Amino acid sequence: MTPDRISRLQSQFPHFLAPLSKAYARLMRLRARLFASGKRVSWRPPAPCISVGNISWGGTGKTPVVSWLLDWARDEGLRPTVLTRGYGGKPPHRPYAVQLLSPPHEAGDEPLLLKRTHPQAQILVDPNRVRAGKIAARKMADLFVLDDGYQHLRVQRDLNLCLLSPRDLDEEWNRVIPAGSWREDVSALSRADAFLINTMFDNDDGCLETVAHIKLAILGKPIFFFRVTARGVANALTGETQDTLDGQRFLLVTAIANPDKVCQTCKTDLGEKPVRHLIYPDHHPFSLSDWQAIVAAAERNDCAHIVCTPKDAVKLAPFADERLWTPQLTTSFSTAGPISFRDWLGDRFHHLPWTLHAPEKTS
Repeated sequence: MTPDRISRLQSQFPHFLAPLSKAYARLMRLRARLFASGKRVSWRPPAPCISVGNISWGGTGKTPVVSWLLDWARDEGLRPTVLTRGYGGKPPHRPYAVQLLSPPHEAGDEPLLLKRTHPQAQILVDPNRVRAGKIAARKMADLFVLDDGYQHLRVQRDLNLCLLSPRDLDEEWNRVIPAGSWREDVSALSRADAFLINTMFDNDDGCLETVAHIKLAILGKPIFFFRVTARGVANALTGETQDTLDGQRFLLVTAIANPDKVCQTCKTDLGEKPVRHLIYPDHHPFSLSDWQAIVAAAERNDCAHIVCTPKDAVKLAPFADERLWTPQLTTSFSTAGPISFRDWLGDRFHHLPWTLHAPEKTS
């Protein structure tokens, strides 16, 4: 069921769905208490574990934050392992260690993108992340990154990062599925060690910062803001780069949870709106026939360029030609507090008991 269909159902049957949401929230609270009390078994990784997750099922930027953490781990001289479910992939076995040349339909789009941008990291795909973590522990991993891990309580974590979108702080606040998009109710936010808020777009008026502090300050956890921006585009096949798309006709193709964000990024960061935007379901497994349909749409609209997200590019590239381009994305953090996210993370990480004998930073 698509997010649009879910939204229509939520608007049509609010009174019917509200009791279901309350019941579901109670079940999730009970589940969390069972794990916290030790009545349900959880696994402690033999090295520091950072969980990156969210309270809602919408796209909040987990993959860009995981990618940022892998860059940070490299700078710290760490050997990181990402434990991920691997949405959209159908690996021949589990756990599945993603390789640089792994087929997208086996690895999944996001795990393959992470491996290709961070070849030094071990990326393990397995819905059973305890099983995958125990395999990784044999290979001397000294940092575990638990992808989409906020509700995955079977794996214990040392730092729990909760990602939020502007919608989470506004119209979706404490609206639990099926009446809303939250996976748990507001009480679950107390498990977070820090909140990372994806500003989505420029936040010059400071309204988002004000709302975030009104909603979250009572929890006494640090709040950081981040934004994913495009610094030019790169050809998916040749690697050629351009600083802008200004004045160019292009077709935009997306298969992600928040396609409007990509369209806005093209306008604000790359200087041009797409002539047409083809929207596919999140994690859509692109095929040759899809590429042929995309090319036909580009030709009908007189578009010399076809632009897609980096995670969609790993699936389209096997069929594509030199018309395929992808934004070069970077993740940057800001804070209104006294310390940056990087400094906060480094301070917390290096004071964990696990890291007393951590490797020295590489030069």
